[in-house]
Amino acid sequence: MLKIETAVSDGQGSVNEDAVGHHGNAAWVIDGATGIGASLLDAPSDASWLAQTASRLLGEVLTLSPELPTVEVLRTVMTRCAEALKREQVRPAAEPHEHPSAAFAMVRIIEGEAEFTTLADCRVAALGGAGEARLFGVSTLDAIEARTLAAAKTILDAAPVVTPDALKAQLMPVLRANRSLMNREGGYWVLGTEPAAADHVWQTRIPLRAQQRFAIASDGFLRLIELFDAATPADMLAISGAEDAARWIERLRDFERQPDSLRRFTRVKPHDDASLVVCIWKDT
Repeated sequence: MLKIETAVSDGQGSVNEDAVGHHGNAAWVIDGATGIGASLLDAPSDASWLAQTASRLLGEVLTLSPELPTVEVLRTVMTRCAEALKREQVRPAAEPHEHPSAAFAMVRIIEGEAEFTTLADCRVAALGGAGEARLFGVSTLDAIEARTLAAAKTILDAAPVVTPDALKAQLMPVLRANRSLMNREGGYWVLGTEPAAADHVWQTRIPLRAQQRFAIASDGFLRLIELFDAATPADMLAISGAEDAARWIERLRDFERQPDSLRRFTRVKPHDDASLVVCIWKDT
């Protein structure tokens, strides 16, 4: 069985746009993308609505169809998210990219193997074939985000003083252009209301061993590794219990709060929701 050792989601705004979940031999993290433009829903956040709705639907689909391949599970979830959005939206989307979206990562135990599935920039930490701890998950969004960060660095280098809101305002044309590439060929694919995205997941399987550990994280938590260089995949796998996870999240927030942090560690959002699920496979 897949035992959940810790599952945490630490929000930084008025609404946490991440969600974590698990059912049977599957566990996941969903990172809702902060919207650009007016909301489609009468909800605190379209992105939060999507993350919570998709997480609930994942549990429902896996309960009813535990043998369904993961790609089909995701296709079903996204179809039902689209139907729910159509029922609940208070205005139609002017463009497809106004629909809420999310990054996603899942660990699922299938036929004696650990299957990793990702969309966008959530990742899975696990031991690789040589026994090294590494992150699994690749997305074309990575290159797009790199261009955004390059534009942000140019703005930050040119402005002696710039607030986070002013930085985002100056980046808005870039952010809108990026979002227009969502769920289309030549762009990037995410969890959302386009079922065709299920055909574009990043997926792999590795052999399953007793006591094998996995850590699933949103990009907000992954800042510790990918942005601040303050942790490693091995550190993620070693996290055990809520108190241990809380210490790492507090370390993350310390880096985010440091003076001149935005300039030293270039990013668009000074703070981000951070979510982590650590689980272990037990034969009994």
